[in-house]
Amino acid sequence: MRAIGETKLLGWGGARVLYLGPAFGLTPHRNATAVLAVGLDAALEVADDPADPTTDYRSARSVLILPNSLHHLRIAHGRMAFLYVDPLGRDLKALLARMAETRARAAFELRDESSVIEILTGLAEGRIAAGEGRALLGDLLGVGTRTKANVRISAALRLMRDEPHKAHRLTELAAHAGLSASRFLHLFKAETGVPLRRYRIWNRMGAAVRACGEGSSLTEAAHAAGFASSAHFSSAFRDMFGMMPSDLLKALRQVQGVGPGRA
Repeated sequence: MRAIGETKLLGWGGARVLYLGPAFGLTPHRNATAVLAVGLDAALEVADDPADPTTDYRSARSVLILPNSLHHLRIAHGRMAFLYVDPLGRDLKALLARMAETRARAAFELRDESSVIEILTGLAEGRIAAGEGRALLGDLLGVGTRTKANVRISAALRLMRDEPHKAHRLTELAAHAGLSASRFLHLFKAETGVPLRRYRIWNRMGAAVRACGEGSSLTEAAHAAGFASSAHFSSAFRDMFGMMPSDLLKALRQVQGVGPGRA
C-alpha cells in the first residue's frame, strides 16, 4: 500500500476532478458543485447542522454533498476520495439515483459502495490506471456523460474558462449571449445548478490550481486567475474546499518530487 500522505488529482473530462489523498482536517465549507466523498480506509462523519458547533455527526463511508450546501466532514484517519462533478453533466442525477438515502444537504451510502471503494483504492495506490479507473467508475456511478447544454450558456462558460482573469460581469455575459440579465441568470442556474457568482469563483479556482500544478507560485497563480492577491485566493479556496491551497500544493509537489516552489 502506498503511504497515506500521497495525493493525486485526476482530470475526468468536462469540469470533473477526482482527488485522492488525506483530508487535511477540513473546516466547514460550501462547494460550488456537487461532490461525492468516500472514505477509502475508514468511515467519515458528516455534520447534521454544520453551522451548529454542538451538532451531531453521522458516520458513513460515502456521502454525496449537494451543490452549494454548507457541510462539515470529519475524518479520523486514512485516505479520502472527492469526486467533484461536472455542473453541465448528468452526474448529479445519476449519483442521486445510486444513493440509499437523500436528505436536504446530502445523500448517503452508495449502493455499490464496496466496489467503488475497491476501484478508488486501486487508483490511489497505482494498481489501476487512470483511464481504466475512469471507465470502471463511469459504469458504476453513471458519471462521464454530458447533456446538450444551451448554446448561449455554453458560449459564456467557454469565455469564462478561456479568460478566468477577467471580471465577466453579469451585464457583459448577458449581452454576449444576447439575453437580458435576468434571463441569463435564470438559464445559467438552470443549466449548471450553480449561481453565476459561485461558478465564477469556482472557475477561477480551477485556473489557479492548474497554474500551481504547472509550477507557478500561489501569488502568480492567484493573479493569473483574476484574484486580487494570494490572500484573497487562499481565503476563497478555504471557504469552498475547507483547506488551504498551500497544504494541497505542498502535498502534490511532494508526491511529484517537485521542490517547494516560490513564495
